[in-house]
Amino acid sequence: MLTRLKQNFYLAMITLVGLMILLFVTPYGVYRILTGNMLVGIADLSIVLASSITVLYAWRTNDTVRPGQFLALIFCIGLTVICTNLGVNGLFWVYPLMVFIFFLVSAKEAILLSLLLLLLLVGIDFLKPGQVFVNHYQMMSFLVTAFISSFFAFMFAYRTRAQNKELKHIASIDSLTGAGNRHTLNAQLDLAVQLKQKLNCHYGLILFDLDFFKLINDNYGHKVGDQTLVRLVPLISSLIRQSDRVFRFGGEEFIVLLRDIKPTDLLHLAEKIRKGVEQQLTLPDGKAVTLSAGLAMLAPDEDWEQWLHRADMALYQAKNNGRNQVIAA
Repeated sequence: MLTRLKQNFYLAMITLVGLMILLFVTPYGVYRILTGNMLVGIADLSIVLASSITVLYAWRTNDTVRPGQFLALIFCIGLTVICTNLGVNGLFWVYPLMVFIFFLVSAKEAILLSLLLLLLLVGIDFLKPGQVFVNHYQMMSFLVTAFISSFFAFMFAYRTRAQNKELKHIASIDSLTGAGNRHTLNAQLDLAVQLKQKLNCHYGLILFDLDFFKLINDNYGHKVGDQTLVRLVPLISSLIRQSDRVFRFGGEEFIVLLRDIKPTDLLHLAEKIRKGVEQQLTLPDGKAVTLSAGLAMLAPDEDWEQWLHRADMALYQAKNNGRNQVIAA
């Protein structure tokens, strides 16, 4: 449970908001019903029920977009009912729930919902003076403070989302080369197997490593070896489609994962990569760097470990046959 919350920022926020609503709004809903204010009590408990259902749905499906939108909309509807019936006493709930909205949906959606809520409250008060605000001065004070609260909520939520996105990016790439790391690769291979089973998508992968890379480190130094790996990734990326991804498998081994590709096209692309590296990647003395590659199409009813193993066997054969060549499993 804690692992999922750490890995999914939006799930954590929906869960936190749902928990706070459950703990702090439930007593008010019960109190309103016991004191005869049925409409507000029902509105309070409806928010609690909607929050609980939303949290359970998010945990069950791992979908946080629609639950966040639904919960934010429920907040706006519930606040309108509460403020219309309680007047000033209901306005105190606007501030925390508006802050919550900025953590549940995108910044654009949160701004639109906040403006809609404020316009509804102002419109109701103009139609029925005194229904929400005591006077226009109080209304202006509320609008100004609500704007300030929303502005800082927006800034904090935006910064938090940006940092979370940056951390996710950092956690998904290899620090030296900028290629996808092993953790990300495993997740993408697992997803490929699922899509193959459900939609019969055609996936292929190219597993390759640089020939005699240990000699490069020994003869030119590890700095040149690292620079060679760093130059390799953008070179490979320039030779494949934008939808294809490069991952560092380990050491000097890399994987290119390709979707919607035919076996013949996979072979041609692997050969294109081999030639491109040989022609464009050189050492300080001008000597060409070469690679060996094994490729495999994902077979039906095959898990990604088996798929990867077949490509690895093809790579082993390419190296055993003299290197600087491509072998298909």
